[in-house]
Parts: sequence; C-alpha cells; structure tokens
Amino acid sequence: MALDGKVVLVVGVGGGLGSAVVSLLAAEGATVVGVARGNSTLDRLASHARERGWKFTGATADVGEQRDVDRVVAGVLREHGRIDAASINVGHWHGGEGLLHRMSDEEWEAGVRRNLDPVFRVARAAIPSMVEHGAGSVVFVSAALAVRWGGSAAYCAAKGGLADLVPKLARDYRPWGVRFNAVLPGSMGNEVALDPPAADHAIPLTDETATSPWEVARAIRYFVSDESRWVTGTVVTVDGGASTWGAAPKGP
Repeated sequence: MALDGKVVLVVGVGGGLGSAVVSLLAAEGATVVGVARGNSTLDRLASHARERGWKFTGATADVGEQRDVDRVVAGVLREHGRIDAASINVGHWHGGEGLLHRMSDEEWEAGVRRNLDPVFRVARAAIPSMVEHGAGSVVFVSAALAVRWGGSAAYCAAKGGLADLVPKLARDYRPWGVRFNAVLPGSMGNEVALDPPAADHAIPLTDETATSPWEVARAIRYFVSDESRWVTGTVVTVDGGASTWGAAPKGP
C-alpha cells in the first residue's frame, strides 16, 4: 500500500476503529501520530508499537478545542516536517429524541458539536502543511445510511454533512493536490486486538454481527496510501450491504 515514510495523523484513537487504523498503518511502515482525549489507549498502543518496532507516538487533546488541535499539529510538524495524511475518526452516536420538532437546542447542538465541529478544527489545522507540500490525503469517518437514519436528526445531519463536504473540499483543494475522501461504516464493535488480522478469505455479508473496525480501517488505509493517488471526492460505505436493505445470505 506504499505507506513507508508517510506521516499520518490519526485523530480519535479509542479501543475500536482508531486503534485498528493506527495498528494497520504502523504495521505497514507509516509513521503514525495518534490523538486521543486520554492516555490509556495511547499508552497501550505505544507499548505494543515498541514490541513490534512500529513508528508510533501518542498525543492527548480535546479536539473540540482549536488550541489543543493547533498544539498537536504544530508538534507533528516540528517533529516530522510534514503531515502526509490525516484520518479523522471522531464522533459520537446520538439517539435521543427522534422527531425534529421535539428536539431541544441542547440535543441539536450536541449532535453537531461532537460529530462535525472537531472534523472542521482538525482539517483546518492540517490542510496548510499539505497545501505547502503540494500533496496530502484527508479521510473523514461519517456513518452508513442505516446508522445515520437510526440516530437523531442532529446526528444524521452532522454525519451526512461530512459525506457532502467531501466532494466540495476535493474540488476546492484539487489545485494543490490535496485529496478528500470519506468512509461510511456500519455499526462497529468497540474493541480490537492490536495486531491486524489477515484478510485472506471471504466473509458472509450478514446483518448478524457488527461491522469489524478492521474492515473500515482497510478502507482508510487505501485512501491514505498512494494506491488511491487518483481518487478524491469519494465516499465508500463499509457495512456489508446493510444500508442496501437487501436480504442477507444465510452463511456457509
């Protein structure tokens, strides 16, 4: 996947998707800086990375605060000189009131603040370095249609807004070689092992299990890598077809 030497910022590192993205990219030679609100997952990843010889460092930040985001990005640029790619995995599923006319201001603002605002803040801080170097890849994590429709109107609007923002930014930053794409996961599990599993066989496209964070991480890896160097403005749903509402196979 041509990841050797790439400096990748992974924002939103928890026990599930964020850890999977860090592990997959670092295992394939990328220099990864992971960002989380607290140290627990970052410390576990750092210890594992040392055992495996991966290039990983962690940084704590509240990505809802521009000062924190700017501090982290400045640190990456000081240490590595550039950011080749950013995978922005932040967001919180919001259920709550399903009908818009009953929704409070607080519920609406929380859905947008937690799912849209941090992406804006991280992208705004990371893009200038990519523009300066004439290349870069930014990957948003939105949500599959079935997941968006299952949440509140605020959640659906915020995650849908990310998907619609991708082609806009792809057009705006095309002259500088900066690419924007998004991955739309189905409902995912929250914990993963720290070594990437082999993808060496087909799996049934059933609705019986949650989407594996590893399947979503593989799509992010593609967008980060030079394999997708001619791909921008694209959204890819990774939910085993759940959002098609087609009949699931019964399995082997």
